[in-house]
Amino acid sequence: MAKLLLILITCFYALSAYAEKRIAIFDYDDRLDKQGTVAKHIEKKLLEMDKSLKISQHSGKENDKIAKKALERLDKEQFDLIITVTSDALLIARHVVKKTPVIFTNANNPLFLGIKSLEKPGKNISGASYYVPVLKQLELFLQIQPDMNTVGGIFDAGNKSRHVEVRESRNAFKKHGLKLIPQIVHSADELPEATKALVAKKVDAILITSSGTLYNNVDKIKAVTDPAKIPIYSYHRKGVPTGAVASLSSDYYLMVDRLVIPMASDVLYQGITPGTMPVRFLNENILSLNLTSAKALGLHIPEELIKSAKNNF
Repeated sequence: MAKLLLILITCFYALSAYAEKRIAIFDYDDRLDKQGTVAKHIEKKLLEMDKSLKISQHSGKENDKIAKKALERLDKEQFDLIITVTSDALLIARHVVKKTPVIFTNANNPLFLGIKSLEKPGKNISGASYYVPVLKQLELFLQIQPDMNTVGGIFDAGNKSRHVEVRESRNAFKKHGLKLIPQIVHSADELPEATKALVAKKVDAILITSSGTLYNNVDKIKAVTDPAKIPIYSYHRKGVPTGAVASLSSDYYLMVDRLVIPMASDVLYQGITPGTMPVRFLNENILSLNLTSAKALGLHIPEELIKSAKNNF
């Protein structure tokens, strides 16, 4: 009888491991109708792993109240897994998702976003971070512009990663004896005036941080900095094709392929609790250079950097 019971229990767990799984992909930003998003890439890769998965896409509409209610609802609907996209989504999910396993991606330094330990995050949450230490990025920029002394940093007031980036940027600049002048903007329309204010303070360079409001509007900054011969550097590689001289960043899609999907598999089919899984980072970072911008500004980029760059524009 005991042997039969053991066989039945074993069969139950074997069947449940491969029963139809439901996954909610939650992006804080409002881009469900856009192509090429990380959320859609996650869905594609999950279905390549298991065609039977039932996957739904959700958005926080770039609004904390809407995001909170949406995640609370998803938690009640007994999904097998919630995958969140962005630092904003991680922050809210950490507080409101109580029962459902959560894997986050596209998040800044988790230690500055409420995660207590990278080795054992605890409870029901872990994930993958795009974080590249600011000190490492600054040291790249100094290889290109070694006489840099005073830098204007533009931060997006609406991006929660700002709190991480301001603090860490101050520490990194202080370590190198450099001066950072922060400038906070609330929209892309404020970029020209914010940049003019920094140029008036005779900064040697402008630094833009990891917010789409900034890296998608480099042209608004460049229109002010080019006449003043002031370089732009970016924490996000998307700022480089349109004018920033350099960036060191993670590949969001590679993060999904190498880090997020294996973690999701472990949760779905091995029954591993996310809180016991170490937060993961890509071992390699992407160096992007805009050689055209550098040449126009009279900057010399070392040959070894050019050879090691994944993207040269």
